[in-house]
Amino acid sequence: MAAIDTGEPTFEDLKLLTQVSQLLTLLDLDRVMQQVIELMSSAVGASKASLLLQNEHDVDWNHIFLMRDLDRRQSFSVVRTVLHEGLAGWVLQHKQGTVVYDTETDSRWHVFPDDDNAVRSVLCVPFIYDDRALAVLTLVHPEPQHFTEHHLHLMQIIANQAAVALHNAQLFDKVQAQQRQLEVVLQAIPDVLIVLNQDGEILLLNDSAVQLMAGQSQNALIGRTLSGLISVNDALVPVKRLLDRAAPDTNNWMFEVRSSQSEQDFLVTVSRWADPRTDSAGFVVIMHDVTTLRDLHRFKDEMLRVVSHDLRNPVSLIITAQDMLEHDMPPLEPDSIIPQYMSIMKQATQRMETMLDDLLREEGSSRQNIDMVELIETTVTDLKPLSNQKKQTVVVEINPDSLPMLLGDPILIREAVENYISNAIKYTGVGGHIVVRAYTESGRFHFEVADNGIGISPADIPNVFEPYFRTEQAAVENEDGYGIGLNLVKKIVERHKGEVMVSSEEGVGSRFGFWLPM
Repeated sequence: MAAIDTGEPTFEDLKLLTQVSQLLTLLDLDRVMQQVIELMSSAVGASKASLLLQNEHDVDWNHIFLMRDLDRRQSFSVVRTVLHEGLAGWVLQHKQGTVVYDTETDSRWHVFPDDDNAVRSVLCVPFIYDDRALAVLTLVHPEPQHFTEHHLHLMQIIANQAAVALHNAQLFDKVQAQQRQLEVVLQAIPDVLIVLNQDGEILLLNDSAVQLMAGQSQNALIGRTLSGLISVNDALVPVKRLLDRAAPDTNNWMFEVRSSQSEQDFLVTVSRWADPRTDSAGFVVIMHDVTTLRDLHRFKDEMLRVVSHDLRNPVSLIITAQDMLEHDMPPLEPDSIIPQYMSIMKQATQRMETMLDDLLREEGSSRQNIDMVELIETTVTDLKPLSNQKKQTVVVEINPDSLPMLLGDPILIREAVENYISNAIKYTGVGGHIVVRAYTESGRFHFEVADNGIGISPADIPNVFEPYFRTEQAAVENEDGYGIGLNLVKKIVERHKGEVMVSSEEGVGSRFGFWLPM
């Protein structure tokens, strides 16, 4: 039965307000909506009720309660019609509740042709929070004049209080949905992902990270530190060392590690994260599996070693045989072409030997401190006979006091320096000028070789460091070379975490260089 309209709040009204206030403790959106309908319908004796919830953009189709038994397609059509032509739409638009004493005399009530439910009296109220309509509740009764102004006033008070509960439940539902989406995304990432706090404790990790930890359960790993897990997988040891000594002014690191337990290679990226609102911070660790790529590199390197070493023996035998033939060869006729053939064979075998040396040098040796001043000056001196043959001037611009020792592979670094200088000599004409420079800047060692030689065409500059690339310029056709040298320099420099550079103008000259971290 409906309460008698006396204009004064009754004990039942106060009891209802108390029940509604308890909704503030609920965070389940469906449960909040169901209880709102039950409490408000019961308070005014409504025969049926519908509650339409809105999100930020449109009707929340996952949370609607209709007074009609409809499938999803029908409910979509009904709700759209009600919001555009019906009473609920009018209430939302005006953000105020209203009573329809008799639906037959009020055009705001929309009647559906197939609706068998007799509705004569309607009460409709919005749920307003922060001047935004969160939902609209429609209560109906088959008799006219059933709902009163007292009912409207009471329902609006309840709706205003329940709007807070609906808003809180909506926020919680949104957070849960976002969390589920985040979890799905994280689990879909094939890379190992670990989120740590400032103390190195695990806050979040995905399935790939769980597998890396020997299949331990995710719940068992949350809250543990990397220190307690390095015994499970030694790929975490370099990560732990980095976090222990991470410089406060650095936010990103990248390096490679190998797991002896799983025999996997990883490219590791570590980044800082910080939330100024909660004054919390930590690190995000992403480990990308590059095992297949590294296995291919190892196979390639092994094949290069085998082929290079196996080829050196027959090439050495050919060279020895050529020397013996030249030594023991009887006097020849002046017009004999045998010396010409012998010369061609000797040049070909020497080129093969040079190529094998280049391949073998790619393997490198151990790293050590390098006196770059001595290395550069020695290289220039060793190449002096080549530059003297072409009457070239080679100037070395180095301040010995400004070049500290450089950590690296001396054999490979010497190869890179020698390649740049010898190329400058080769592609600079008679009487040309070559400048060799070395200096430090911004924590980097810089080496440059500039010449006034033939230069490089703009179309060829992007390709000069590619393997086996040879420019089609006419001035290069008579020069020996296989396009390996500059590519070798690039590999050497990149192996030392540096970068090569080139600038050139055809007919004016070129400037090749590289930098290495100190």
